[in-house]
Amino acid sequence: MRRPLRNIGVGTMSLVMIFAVLCLTVFAMLTLSTANAEKIMAEKTAAFVKAYYEADSRATQIRAQVVAAADAPPAWIDGIEVHLESTETVDDAGVRAVQYVQYTCPVGEAQELFVRFLLDGVDDRILNWELRLAGDWAPDARITIWDGGVAD
Repeated sequence: MRRPLRNIGVGTMSLVMIFAVLCLTVFAMLTLSTANAEKIMAEKTAAFVKAYYEADSRATQIRAQVVAAADAPPAWIDGIEVHLESTETVDDAGVRAVQYVQYTCPVGEAQELFVRFLLDGVDDRILNWELRLAGDWAPDARITIWDGGVAD
């Protein structure tokens, strides 16, 4: 005769409880690990955003100083080199001299904010206001990629 299921032994219940506690412990450790990784990522993101907006503010101040001194813009402002390029343009009003101004403000160690705008007194248009890589980029050549040929 078969024994009814009501008579599950104490040993079986202990094993089920140990397994449940072990699973909960593993899930708690995974949750803690994920929360720590997200905290580190949030701190890095906050640091980058802060650095970007500091560079953006600095670039805006430099642009305002250049526009204010449009007759003779300085070559250096707050340690940032300002490049001027003079040229002539022809439009409906005739020939007029325009200047292109460009400079970069560092954003952290690896990036910079590149600014280029037109300075002609009539139309001070921003041509570029973009985040760029500050250093040289080199591809990772350590990985061997299969080119479709026969493997050696």
